[in-house]
Amino acid sequence: MTSNKKTEILKEQLDKSKVEYYWEFSGIGGKYSGPIRLVVALFIGLFLPVFLMVVEDTPIWSSGSLFCFTLATMGFLMTRYLFFPDKHRCYHLTSLGIHYTEKDVIPEAAYKVVRGISWVGIAVCIITGFMLGPLTFVGAGGFALMSFGMTNFRPKIDQYYILISERTVVFDLENDGVLSFEAAEQDVHAYGGDIYTMTVDQKQELLSTLRSLFPSIEFVKIKRLKDQYKHPVYHQEEEKATE
Repeated sequence: MTSNKKTEILKEQLDKSKVEYYWEFSGIGGKYSGPIRLVVALFIGLFLPVFLMVVEDTPIWSSGSLFCFTLATMGFLMTRYLFFPDKHRCYHLTSLGIHYTEKDVIPEAAYKVVRGISWVGIAVCIITGFMLGPLTFVGAGGFALMSFGMTNFRPKIDQYYILISERTVVFDLENDGVLSFEAAEQDVHAYGGDIYTMTVDQKQELLSTLRSLFPSIEFVKIKRLKDQYKHPVYHQEEEKATE
């Protein structure tokens, strides 16, 4: 049996296993991820409007400044909540590992606006085609296809798995609600990944359940997430090569 086939069988068994611990997480994940995304969204949202105000030498209290401010606000909100949205995750811990769903936290109103804009875009393309001829679609074809694709724009729920074996190592990030899993099965991605808890206390409850379910796996405390890469579990291929 191939490794991929075995992994898929384990995932199916993981789905059907009894849930020993359940929790939800809403947010981005990681202590510094939120501020970083906020700064990036501010930069992207403010760059073009501020650039236009400087180039055009627009007075602060003019209608042009009001337009630029409105544009900046829309750009920030779209960047932060459409391109860098929070995540809602539902975690299920079983005796074989963890399976969870992930969904972007985007208001339903945003989906309705995008679907409405898509239908307007389709209508504009059709009207333009009748008025200016079929050659119009040579330039507008990309926009028309994109509009058709977004008319059914709705939340997407993704399913993920983290299989746990006797060779799994759990990295516990101090003073944060993050746990990172890695195993000796380096070639199988289903044996590694990060999970998030809302509070450090909730993480301690999860760790207690993990220790009772998997008494033989290794738990390692780390101060920074990148410190986990110093662990031997990440250098097995190098060790094999030197043997």
